[in-house]
Amino acid sequence: MQYRLINPSVIKENLMNNEELIFQFLSLYQEQIPLDLQALKEATTSGVHIEIANKAHHIKPTMEYIGAHTLREKLQKLEYAGKNGAEILHIHTLFLDIENEILTLLQEIADYKQRT
Repeated sequence: MQYRLINPSVIKENLMNNEELIFQFLSLYQEQIPLDLQALKEATTSGVHIEIANKAHHIKPTMEYIGAHTLREKLQKLEYAGKNGAEILHIHTLFLDIENEILTLLQEIADYKQRT
């Protein structure tokens, strides 16, 4: 299956083609990503720029491990917007896009996990 966000070859490479390890990491991501997304949502809602930047920064490495480079770049933009005191409306727009992408990402992880 072709995935839009995750990259199975990156996942396999990062986890040394160890299917048990891949399954464990994907399970962990399924638990952690929604928590991280909720924390980012709360920071965005609060409008505290440094919190927005910190929460976006926290999620970025996860995206790298699963090959979700475009989502990582969007988180980078949100982090930059937070660090530089961007308009809250702009930050909300960035966040809504990221939130939708992460929901798709979680579906892709679930699908990929079923196939491994």
